[in-house]
Formats: sequence, C-alpha cells, structure tokens
Amino acid sequence: MFARALVTAAVIAFAGNAVAQDTSKASLAVDDFHKALSRNDTRGALSFLSRDLVVYEWGLIDPTLAQYAFKHLPLDMDAAVATAWSLQDRKVRGSGDMFWVLSTYRVTGYDKTGAAIDNTTLETVVLQRTGDALKITHFHWSSTPAGVAPPAIAGAVAATAAGAPAR
Repeated sequence: MFARALVTAAVIAFAGNAVAQDTSKASLAVDDFHKALSRNDTRGALSFLSRDLVVYEWGLIDPTLAQYAFKHLPLDMDAAVATAWSLQDRKVRGSGDMFWVLSTYRVTGYDKTGAAIDNTTLETVVLQRTGDALKITHFHWSSTPAGVAPPAIAGAVAATAAGAPAR
C-alpha cells in the first residue's frame, strides 16, 4: 500500500514537472519570437511560426503564414526595432501539445514619423507542439495608450490595482 502511494506521488510530481517545463518552453518561444522581430531576423521569426498560422493584429486578419510573412511581418519587425517591449504580466497554461501565453507589455519608442509611442499592448499566443518544438499557431495583439482605461464591457471583471485590465 505504501509503495503504491509512493509511486503515485512520484508520477504526479513528474507530470507536474513536465507541464512546468513545457509552459516554460512556451513562454521562451514567445520571448524568442519577439527577439527575432527586434533583430529584424525574418528567418528567425518565421522559425517560430506554424504553417497553420492565423494572425489577428490591430483589427486585421492574416489568415495564412504566407500572408503574414509578406504583408505584416516586415512591418512588425520595423516596429519592434523602433520600440522597447517591457513585459508587465504573463500567464502561461496548457498541456500535451497545446499551450497559450497571455502577456501584457508596456511598449515605448517612436514611430517612423517621430511620434512618441507609449502603449499598453495585450498579446495572446497559442502554440502547438510540432515534433520537438512549440510553434505559434495564432497570435493576437491589441493596444491602447498607456494609462488610458479600457472601455467598460458588460460582464467584464474590474481592472486590477495596477490599472491593467484583469484577465
């Protein structure tokens, strides 16, 4: 009886460690994708993206990897080079072959016209295991000027003490 309980506890501990390692890998993949963008590294950025990628950004949809790669990736790299993304909050969940990463960033810098950028940017990333790697199958970015409260949404949870929308 004691041996069975010990084996069960070991299996649960091992499974918990495996999930923690996988969620860390998901978070690292998102960070490395951002690093590739900020280095203007097209090949590096594309290496994190799934062939099934669908992107929602700033109210637009890129329904395929090819459309994102040719339409918005160059613009995203230009923006990443011109701005600093400071991670404010992150939640990572998932197991098996699917993970999601919710991040809040403070984005500062200047656009190509010289106008100052100071935004709170929300990011949702969904990753799927492909072989040994986690690939981004979907991401969604939305943004609002820093310090501006988001509009009230019926049934939404109140903002946190730090002023960021509660998730």
